[in-house]
Amino acid sequence: MGSLWKVQVRDTARQPFKYHVTFVWDSSGARLTPLLAADLYAEGDLAVYLEDFGADREDISDLLDGLQATRDSEIVVRPSEELLEVLWAG
Repeated sequence: MGSLWKVQVRDTARQPFKYHVTFVWDSSGARLTPLLAADLYAEGDLAVYLEDFGADREDISDLLDGLQATRDSEIVVRPSEELLEVLWAG
């Protein structure tokens, strides 16, 4: 597959979480349904989650820095073939 996915990250009012994550197909812009049960994260959990999905550490750092100034941002990830197989097997 080797596809790129856009991930939208937004502030959330639900405590103790800080961010809400939504996946978007990069090629079509269609929103994906949540792949995992949890789509709410604290800052550290979000960084690990995005890295697991193939985001570069520098891009994650830039995203988190940017979220301090704005309420939402986006990052592009490249999930591995193995991760996609696990997710789609559900």
